[in-house]
Amino acid sequence: MRKRLYLMLIVLFLAGCSMGRDFPTFPIEEIRHNVTTKREVYAAFGEPVEKGSDSGYETWTYYYYSMYPVVGLQSQKRLHVIFNRDGTVRNYSYSTN
Repeated sequence: MRKRLYLMLIVLFLAGCSMGRDFPTFPIEEIRHNVTTKREVYAAFGEPVEKGSDSGYETWTYYYYSMYPVVGLQSQKRLHVIFNRDGTVRNYSYSTN
């Protein structure tokens, strides 16, 4: 019984953890201000992790954070999209490490 508990703890420690939902980064280059639509963003990246509002404009946020404590590896990427009232991209930002 103890061996199983230790084994489970080791597996959890080695596995690491993640938050958000992974998303492809290659379509980011295709985003065009005042041209790319919500439908196209959704088709490229899927359902956003968060939806919100910024100064009256709808926002979608995609993010993925992962950490693997044993090897000290940490990665993150975040895409924040602001839409015009007509449903086209007003602005976006992408960051990664």
